[in-house]
Amino acid sequence: MKVEYMTFFMELRRREEKGREEGRAEGRAEGRAEGRAEGRAEGRAEGRAEGLAEGKAKGTIKGKAEGRWTTLVELVHDGLLTMKEAAKRAGMTEEAFRKLAMH
Repeated sequence: MKVEYMTFFMELRRREEKGREEGRAEGRAEGRAEGRAEGRAEGRAEGRAEGLAEGKAKGTIKGKAEGRWTTLVELVHDGLLTMKEAAKRAGMTEEAFRKLAMH
């Protein structure tokens, strides 16, 4: 009887340990999945922020260039700046400036 009780107790402990190990394995798998999901979310947020910053920077540069171009064309149209001087300030030939300014 004592041997049967010991065998039963040992089997009970073995099953408990097996259950704990299965639980640990499930926990690790869940933790990895949650970690990947959190990592993806953080990566998307960082990528979105970087994209916005890059877009704003490019937009600012493009806007300044367009504003400078518009100003040069307007100064030529108003007669305050010669076509030659405007082309020089724009960093292009007078002919290229003339073609772009007339369109």
